[in-house]
Amino acid sequence: MTSITGTIFRSGGKEPVSYATIKVYKKGHTLYTTADQSGQFDINLPEKGSWSIVVLDPDSFSSKPLVLDMDKDQDPVKVYLDPIAGMEDEKAGRLFFWILIGVLFLIIGIYLVVHLYLVKPVGEFSIWTEDPLRLIEIFLWGLTGILVSKIITAGWYLRRRRFYRDGILMHIAHIIATPILVLVVVLLLSEVSFSFTLAQNNEVTIDLSVPAIMVAFAFIIGTSPWPLWNFILDTAKRFTGQLE
Repeated sequence: MTSITGTIFRSGGKEPVSYATIKVYKKGHTLYTTADQSGQFDINLPEKGSWSIVVLDPDSFSSKPLVLDMDKDQDPVKVYLDPIAGMEDEKAGRLFFWILIGVLFLIIGIYLVVHLYLVKPVGEFSIWTEDPLRLIEIFLWGLTGILVSKIITAGWYLRRRRFYRDGILMHIAHIIATPILVLVVVLLLSEVSFSFTLAQNNEVTIDLSVPAIMVAFAFIIGTSPWPLWNFILDTAKRFTGQLE
């Protein structure tokens, strides 16, 4: 007899989901079974063909339909469920969200005060272009970029009820590390001019010796920590590869 076996896990790890409901269906047939304490299930099918699986759990979002062709041998399936954020996650997420907004406005206020009143010429705003102040300028714009990105991300997660307290450490790690990565990348690319193509084949040339372009570029790349990190890793591999 044809059967489907598998295990239900919590997204992001190997924690099994106990007693989840598994719905297996095709035209004219709908079957149900329940996973055991270890998240494992086994359901016999009345016939072969194409069957769809959906997993339901009261503390999780339902899985997307998984289609299996039972005319062929199938390995045990693995289904990962995203948990629904609880009240404690919601509370922590909202607190984190408002802290991010407060930190962003604090940085903007400090930035304006320092640029207008503490650095000569007083009363005139200008972007710092000479070292070592240029390094602080790049760092602050990179920090602003990641803060804006995290505010939008946290708001989206809260709206979707998918903000989890466990993720706060990763958000904090991004906020701390990204401005340093931005500083390294901008310094690396400041020695060259490079071009890239936007939508509709519009080519843009980036010259980081222009102050406005420098800070705008630092802000933009600061909003994308993972691609920025991958760029650093790829560059490091190319340099270290030359040493072999």
